Amino acid sequence: MIILKLLGVLIARLLYFFYKYEGINILFKSLPSNIIVHILRLFGAKIGKDVRIQAPFLIHNADQIYPIYSNLIIGDDCYIGRDCIFDLMGKISIGHKVTLSHRIVLNTHTNAGKSPIANKTLVNTSGEIKINDGAYLGINVTVLESVNIGSQSIIGAKSLVNRDIQDHVIAFGVPCKVQGPINI
Repeated sequence: MIILKLLGVLIARLLYFFYKYEGINILFKSLPSNIIVHILRLFGAKIGKDVRIQAPFLIHNADQIYPIYSNLIIGDDCYIGRDCIFDLMGKISIGHKVTLSHRIVLNTHTNAGKSPIANKTLVNTSGEIKINDGAYLGINVTVLESVNIGSQSIIGAKSLVNRDIQDHVIAFGVPCKVQGPINI
């Protein structure tokens, strides 16, 4: 396993040299969880112990800061399922014992680029996403910038979270709405 980690690090450094973070995304398509976590740490992410990140995994906008993954903080005992996309234009903070199911999108910014509606109709925005301890996000959830998901809350499948969700609630829908408390 040590040889596989060293080989992964060497390849990651080479890919970063030639292609920046997009090259490392190639590795995140198929590497085992422990090597994905190791490479994220190596390039600036703060990741706790016993974190599993399943491949394929994709990082977007990691080239806006250095070290490239320093906008990513993940606590202990977290699980991140397959096909997740993290936009690191803004900070993403994930607490301890958080479960993100498959195909989660964490989008920390909106930018219309060169579209004629840019900065007139659609203002560029950016903000931190914070997912607190013990939260669970079901499959295909999208979380937009400047959102705080409360501790031990459940976000139902296919929800669009565009505003804060308080602690100990179940919420779902498009847009996501609190349905009621969770009795813990």
